[in-house]
Amino acid sequence: MKLKQLMDFEMDKNKKSSLQVKAVKALAGFLILMFLLTILSRAADSLTIAKVTASAATGGVISHNIEVDGNITPNKDIAISTSANIKIASVEATEGKTVKKGDLLIQLDTADLKKKLLKAQKELQVAKATASDKKANEAIAADTKSKSLQRTYEDYNQTVADANDSVSKAKSDMNEAWNAYNTYKNSNSNSGETDTTVSDSLEKTVEEKQLAYDKAVTNLDGVEKDIEADVRKEIDKAEEASKDESGNSTLTQEDRQKIREQVNARPENVSLLQNANDQINTAKDALTEAENALSAYNEQQNNSSSASYDEQLKTLYDDYKAKEEAYNEAVKQRQSTIQSANRTLEDAKAPENVDTATALTENDDLEEKQLAVDELQKVMDVNGKITAPSDGLITKVNVTTGETTTEDTAIRISDQSAGYKFTATLDKASAKYLSKDDKVTLDLGNGTTVEGLTVQSIDVSAEDKNSYELTVSIPAKVKKLGSIATLKVEKASKKYDTCVPLGALHSDGDKYYVYVINEKDTILGTETAVDKVQVDILDKNNEQAAIEGSFSWGQQFVLTSSKTLRNGDRVRLVEGE
Repeated sequence: MKLKQLMDFEMDKNKKSSLQVKAVKALAGFLILMFLLTILSRAADSLTIAKVTASAATGGVISHNIEVDGNITPNKDIAISTSANIKIASVEATEGKTVKKGDLLIQLDTADLKKKLLKAQKELQVAKATASDKKANEAIAADTKSKSLQRTYEDYNQTVADANDSVSKAKSDMNEAWNAYNTYKNSNSNSGETDTTVSDSLEKTVEEKQLAYDKAVTNLDGVEKDIEADVRKEIDKAEEASKDESGNSTLTQEDRQKIREQVNARPENVSLLQNANDQINTAKDALTEAENALSAYNEQQNNSSSASYDEQLKTLYDDYKAKEEAYNEAVKQRQSTIQSANRTLEDAKAPENVDTATALTENDDLEEKQLAVDELQKVMDVNGKITAPSDGLITKVNVTTGETTTEDTAIRISDQSAGYKFTATLDKASAKYLSKDDKVTLDLGNGTTVEGLTVQSIDVSAEDKNSYELTVSIPAKVKKLGSIATLKVEKASKKYDTCVPLGALHSDGDKYYVYVINEKDTILGTETAVDKVQVDILDKNNEQAAIEGSFSWGQQFVLTSSKTLRNGDRVRLVEGE
């Protein structure tokens, strides 16, 4: 009831008008306040928001300006020197002076030069005489050794032959005693065998041994003839080789005898002769043995001794045993004698000590003395004048008037006709833009530049793998060269789609990024913000970089900012200063 009454209650007309006015005023005040707060908020925001400049990326190339200092050196540097210890009469050369071929550089004291030449010639003559005497003595020593070796071979052969003879004689005596023993034993115990049968058998054996001996002698004669044929052949060859211009042989009788001794001393010939002589000795021993056996038998038959059979048989057997022991001793003695002879022969065949180092030193000394004389004579022939070998620039003078020359370089001249070269060391980053045959410019530092020069080589440094050694050829026509210069060259890269100033590029460790402008619609209107975009650097120089990344063609890249930016920050874009 009360609610209905309130609803139906009608306000006083004046009172109602007053409330409406108040409401309107309140609303107007609220709107004014909101307006003022918005203005204040915008003003405050404008004080904190980053102000940036930006520009769109462009396509293009990256230019690289390479400058590097280096040295200029001649392609051909001539070192001039002369014989040492010669007094210098005058020095006409000065460093930095240009000379022509044949210009006088140094005048030596001719009197001192002549004195040194005579001394060097005398030393050379002494050295030559010493070398000649040594060679002659060596030849004599070699000949003496050859003859001594030949005599040693002969002594060896004779020793072996004597030892064999002793053994053969002992063996023959032993066999003779044995045959005498057996002959006596068989002739007195075998009643069925007549004296004639034994005698015939022994005579037949003598005949067989004689034939064997004759055959051995014939064999020795054949061996000697073959060796003589070899000697004749070698002499004929030597005579042919020694013929003079008139066709006459200059071979002496002494030379022929030496050839004969050398052929006879050949191991194969010595062996053949030894074998043939051994066969003769053996056959002779066998013959002697057979003849002695026959003689002993005949003597036994004629012996009228009254000794009993057993006593005579024992005597013959004891004689055999004594001779057997003598034979064994002869064999043992032969072995010892031949062993000793072998050692003597080996000692004689042993080579002489070789002193190669001394021989080389002596030969080098002789050559040095000859060169010293030749060099002094050469200077003497031009009256002690040392002249320029070619046109060039004197770069170093190491001698002074009144002093004496040394073995070191006296004067250095750069041969201008051979040209010059510029050398420098490049870092790896710069070297990758240069190649062999590229054209470059040299600033000589004296107001002169030389354009169109060619890179001769560019190679990795042997000392530092991260550096490169550059060489530029400078033709001989280029004048006013110093010792240092600066290489200058501009190299353009290939064309890239996106190139930005270096100011737009930022780094985070080994990663690079840029900020791009992005406009966004909000309840307060359109706002300008930045997005952080990671990029890869394709190439760069001191001014700009070629990049690629996730950005749109035509987007603007932030160049400068009034404060540090973060991804998504609102910014105010201003015109660049």
